[in-house]
Amino acid sequence: MFSIGREEKLLITKIHLFSILDGIDNLGFRKFAAFARSLNDDTEISFLVPGQFRGLLSALLMKGEGQLEAAEVSELAAELAKADLVGFSSMTGYAHVVTEIIAEIRRISPKTYIIWGGIHPIMEPENAIQFVDAICTGEGEFAFEQFYKAYVAGKDYLSTPGFWFNTPSGVIKNQNLSLMTSEMMSHLPFQIYHDGEKIYKKGKGLVPITTMDFVKQDSLAYPMFWTIGCPFKCTYCGNSKLVDNDPAYRKLRHPSVLYVINEIKRAINKNPHISTIQFYDDSFMALRPDILRNFAEQYKAEIGLPFVVNGAIPNYVSDEKVQILTEAGMNRVRMGIQSGSQRILDFYKRPTTIDRIQRATKIFNKYVSFMIPPAYDIILDNPIEKTEDTLATLDLIYNMPRPFTLNIFSLRVFPNTVLAKSFKDTGIDTQMINSNYFKHIPSFGNCLLYLLTIWKIPRPLYSCLRRFVKPAHEDNKHHYVLMIFLRLLYLVKRASFHLRFLEFTNLPGVFGYIFYRLGIIRWWRHHMVRRFSMNVKP
Repeated sequence: MFSIGREEKLLITKIHLFSILDGIDNLGFRKFAAFARSLNDDTEISFLVPGQFRGLLSALLMKGEGQLEAAEVSELAAELAKADLVGFSSMTGYAHVVTEIIAEIRRISPKTYIIWGGIHPIMEPENAIQFVDAICTGEGEFAFEQFYKAYVAGKDYLSTPGFWFNTPSGVIKNQNLSLMTSEMMSHLPFQIYHDGEKIYKKGKGLVPITTMDFVKQDSLAYPMFWTIGCPFKCTYCGNSKLVDNDPAYRKLRHPSVLYVINEIKRAINKNPHISTIQFYDDSFMALRPDILRNFAEQYKAEIGLPFVVNGAIPNYVSDEKVQILTEAGMNRVRMGIQSGSQRILDFYKRPTTIDRIQRATKIFNKYVSFMIPPAYDIILDNPIEKTEDTLATLDLIYNMPRPFTLNIFSLRVFPNTVLAKSFKDTGIDTQMINSNYFKHIPSFGNCLLYLLTIWKIPRPLYSCLRRFVKPAHEDNKHHYVLMIFLRLLYLVKRASFHLRFLEFTNLPGVFGYIFYRLGIIRWWRHHMVRRFSMNVKP
């Protein structure tokens, strides 16, 4: 174990917070960064987006996370080592990048205090603590405040709740703080957004983030979340670990509607090109109808932009809720299905029935005239799937009301979770499971899934093709070329759904920005897009 001993304390005069994620919309990091800056004005906030090193062809070929060259690691470490305290935030997929940068910081500036937060230290604390002075194992804002105030005052900071500390005598493991209440969340600063952040660019180092960086990453959208928490504990999801750490995470918590409205107004004031609001809540539709109605009334009156709900669980979808949100401006929704096999859903400990999934898709279908076709999440390549499980998913997709699209993911197993233990108990090595969400096994069944997303083929042909389907891990005939071809058609069709509404949240780049500057988007939405009203039946 790498253990850090300190002969002397350093005053923290400069903090550098650094996010490594495939996007600059690391929303938890942005919220924490705003709070940290409220404690110390001299807090620099930077982003590394490895995905920017991949092009359209890489996305089509479903390539994995980007890699950094040694020179880039050195360049980043040299910048970060100028701070007295460096805080990292990353997912497990980029943990290797974090450790490479940390090692170089240690070489340049052994006295720099390093903390690691984000989902990786929560999922794998025993791994993360080996490389740093401290890790944050829960909600970070108020835990960091206690640590920071104790540290700069020269008091005992090693007992700070929510942190593990790496000391010469071993690792000190403290319990987490209680979760923030809704009232506390209403008094947090708004997330950092175009407030002097920096972004790493090849050959340029860390440079100030610009409007065009936001356009390239998020196009015309403002990403945010309102609620925290999820009532489910699905074993494939990182939230399951958060629930293990504190069962209260199942309860949805959120700041006031006024807080949300003011945050959006602030963002639009900074970047007037914002034309869509993206809510990344895990379970937006689990909110009660009266809360959604209060939100909808104020949102429609004060904001009036289309918005996206990325967190819908079939169990909580109702016609009343969809009506409320659609009238307020919801123009796109994403819902998790994951599998059409009840056996696999039970394996994931997801308390959703196939009948409930079917009812939810029918409800959304009633409003497709007013929104982009709904997107449903599907998980492929589960090694315990049998032929009947794969066919059950294909049958569900075949019979769902159209139009729709799918978010298609390969199974990824988070360490130290119930899912990881379930596979271990069945003798399956999780290291053999694909570690890239987007690189699917090119089996015939997976190809057929893509085809059904594009086109509902005639039933006699579908019945014929069904006979050749095997579970992905049992299919030895890989159809690489067919998979790439169908994925290309899938991407084209999905883009066409968005272009019909001139909605650019899934079409990043300057194309939508040009449309905004020319006034085309505003005109199109006013004259060409139907708006739902509860006074008019869909």
